[in-house]
Amino acid sequence: MDKKTKLTLAELLKRKEQIIAAKKTKKTQNLYVNSLGAIITIEEPEASLCRDVSDMEAEGDKYMCYECIKEPDLKSKEVQDAFGCAVPMDIVEMIFAPGEIPQIAVECMKLAGYMDGVKQVKN
Repeated sequence: MDKKTKLTLAELLKRKEQIIAAKKTKKTQNLYVNSLGAIITIEEPEASLCRDVSDMEAEGDKYMCYECIKEPDLKSKEVQDAFGCAVPMDIVEMIFAPGEIPQIAVECMKLAGYMDGVKQVKN
């Protein structure tokens, strides 16, 4: 479908299996991180994680990063021990520059359809 084609009920029903299959497959994205000079992989967050993060204040972005960064595995005991993390989520602040954390969190939210999943159509 192009951006000017309206979604009809018949077309929605026809695409049902495709829509359901897409919901079951989490999207991933690679991001280049300047401070590391390397690429990380993030995964689309669950809706419940997005809701939890929106209710959090200072720790929300850090929590989103901790949960969504899949490569490298920040939850690895080896990584946690190597960086001397008393609290597992502290690994995020130990690895990334302060300004990168909210940027990574925003990219995670975008994967879940927040921020730019819908666009207004001009007639």
